[in-house]
Amino acid sequence: MGFEKELLVATQAVRKASLLTKRIQSEVIAHRNSTTITKSDNSPVTVGDYAAQTIIINAIKTNFPNDKIVGEESSDGLENAFVSEILREIKENDEVFESKFAGHQEKSLLVNETFPLETIQNVKTIIDYGDYEGGNKGRVWCLDPIDGTKGFLRGEQFAVCLALIVDGTTQLGVIGCPNLSLEQYGGKDLPGYEPFGYIFRAVRGNGASYAPAAAATPGTENIWQKAHARELTSTDGMVSLEGVEKSHSAHDEQSIIKEKLGIKKSLHLDSQVKYCMLAAGLGDVYLRLPIKLEYQEKIWDHAAGNVIVEEAGGIHTDALQNVPLNFGQGRTLTTKGVIASCGPTNLHKLVVSTSSDVMKAAKH
Repeated sequence: MGFEKELLVATQAVRKASLLTKRIQSEVIAHRNSTTITKSDNSPVTVGDYAAQTIIINAIKTNFPNDKIVGEESSDGLENAFVSEILREIKENDEVFESKFAGHQEKSLLVNETFPLETIQNVKTIIDYGDYEGGNKGRVWCLDPIDGTKGFLRGEQFAVCLALIVDGTTQLGVIGCPNLSLEQYGGKDLPGYEPFGYIFRAVRGNGASYAPAAAATPGTENIWQKAHARELTSTDGMVSLEGVEKSHSAHDEQSIIKEKLGIKKSLHLDSQVKYCMLAAGLGDVYLRLPIKLEYQEKIWDHAAGNVIVEEAGGIHTDALQNVPLNFGQGRTLTTKGVIASCGPTNLHKLVVSTSSDVMKAAKH
């Protein structure tokens, strides 16, 4: 298998960031005024977003110093007091992680960071390594440190997402799901999935798998379970996976589409956890339809899920023309909307054509 080192580094960086975000979620909820700020697009961002981005970028730049990174967050406008809080959270998490959850090989990969993380400027510098504009040449890591911040603030589902894109194609994806219980959604939990959920991962051409985050130390490859999308023969047996926030996708149109396809069951949850649910066979179709056709999806919202879904046997395209998603055109997808399904090809084509008809009718 190619990308062995990349997979190991990505898995352990996401694992470490998953522990951090899980640990501070209740703290952020209780003290939102001091740990949450509002960005220029009116979306919330927390100390957890910045701390997780710092941890993951530091691991990437340590091990792959020449690789580029597309990260969601920037240090622009961050006050020093807020950055000090980021640094405090990282140091506290390091102590817990290294004493309870780190393996020997893991420490050798992730302790010798590019910067010692001792100063506010160190943190800002690392965060801003994620400022790459993207493109269709070379190796580009794509990072969403907390996907589903509103779910994070509600104490519900969120995800830590990391992908490696090579020449515009996703080759590796790792998603941490710190609050996920498979049993909650009709599956069976693996022993040890608590205290911080699951990690899903995939390398193109080598399948997708998942394991409890707490147990996923280097040298424990036997704990990973293969992820397989369900095999269906009709759309009426599909379970729909949809976001909680109505500002993120066109829920009214999605209801019409589900009725036309005979889909009667829906699960609502935030973030790329939905891609993991599809890969695990607990959901079958993810509709993310644009409220406005001019909206362009951010690549960090879909890159890791793209390779995980496809390696689990699913299909992942745009919502109007049934074309593959192109992650090499900058920081956004130029296609309109996103649909992922368990397949097969004829059912996915039916879902897309139905969605396209409904969307075009709604926008005229």
